Amino acid sequence: MAVIFVHGVNNRIDDPTYEARRQVTEQFLIRFLTGASINGKQLVNVKPVFPYWGNLATKFAWNMKSLPSGEMESLGPGVASDLRPLVAVICDALSDPMIARDQPLLSIAKQSLPRAVDVVIELVLQTARTSQASIAATFAVDAQVYAAEFESPRPPPDWLKGVTTDEQFCNQLIVAINSKSAATEGIQALGVVDKMGNIVSAGAAKLKQATKAVAVKVLDRTGDFASTKMLAWNRASLNATLGRFFGDVFIYMNGRKDKEDPGEIPEFLLSAWGDAIAAAPNEPVVVIGHSLGGVISYDLLTHFCPSLTVDLFVSVGSQVSHFEEMKLFKASRDDIPGRGGNLVSKPSNIKHWINVFDEVDIFSYSCKSIFKEVLDYPYDTKTYVVKAHGAYFEQARFYERLRARIDKLPII
Repeated sequence: MAVIFVHGVNNRIDDPTYEARRQVTEQFLIRFLTGASINGKQLVNVKPVFPYWGNLATKFAWNMKSLPSGEMESLGPGVASDLRPLVAVICDALSDPMIARDQPLLSIAKQSLPRAVDVVIELVLQTARTSQASIAATFAVDAQVYAAEFESPRPPPDWLKGVTTDEQFCNQLIVAINSKSAATEGIQALGVVDKMGNIVSAGAAKLKQATKAVAVKVLDRTGDFASTKMLAWNRASLNATLGRFFGDVFIYMNGRKDKEDPGEIPEFLLSAWGDAIAAAPNEPVVVIGHSLGGVISYDLLTHFCPSLTVDLFVSVGSQVSHFEEMKLFKASRDDIPGRGGNLVSKPSNIKHWINVFDEVDIFSYSCKSIFKEVLDYPYDTKTYVVKAHGAYFEQARFYERLRARIDKLPII
């Protein structure tokens, strides 16, 4: 089948975690979409494609040297910017953040095993080398599937009761994931999870060092963490994220042209879509657009290639409705909504449209008040503001619920 995933902003192939995160999404899509039926056509051979357009997106001539630095860094010396969000998650989840100083992973696991596993997975993706992307992705998927069994209100696993250190927690978690993976995937899963021990241990050690450093420096006079969610992202990292976000938007909007000469990004994606569909004839076409990827996909389907029929369009954490409100699409009509408050009709070449958003994700928008026949579904990533935007595709719960929605779609 043709499952086309169009990534959003801030995706760069030279990011050390890019390939591992891409493979996490790929493995989840294969696991949860295989066997689904859309418009009477079953998804048998799921091979997602990921056309990468980040190399055509924004570039900074001085590598963002215009960003101020120095004073904000003094809030958390010795703590890498990529670890600060994880420290914030742990400390904000606890009534007394000082508890997290010595055993951060175990502390949050006692509150919520799934949230602790989220942190472990992020540590693995950050710590694994590019050559380890495949096993890191497999571990992340297996860990998420395992942790989903213990979402509240279900009780934590029995083995957690006897654990007293982060090291014990990591070891027992790997054993538990290993056992479940071997039972469901066969003996080949054993080697993958076993290889993760050193990576998990290295990540856990970095996290413990970070929580100790932050506890000493960032605690305010009352002993509470001073706005840890903001401290998690110093100005440099937050501005870098927002800078690339708006930069990628500007590059796409300014670079798109018309049907005869689409521009670099539309032309590249249309070609990649054509190849993917040609490789899976007579099978359903599924386009999944994350963030700006949803915006671009809608633009392609409504203006640049309206003759292409898509069985299912899934926009996730996207701004499609927001762009339509500003009338920024090539196909946008100024006479809608008009005095009657009309909604925009779902494009006829999109058979089904599912839109997923998280209210915590400041870059995601609802569609049902702007478009007709769009199935709007809120989803709680259970994380913090900045992380929420990229968290959907790293959580087993997201794919479980997406599959449940797909299974309820009528034949059109």
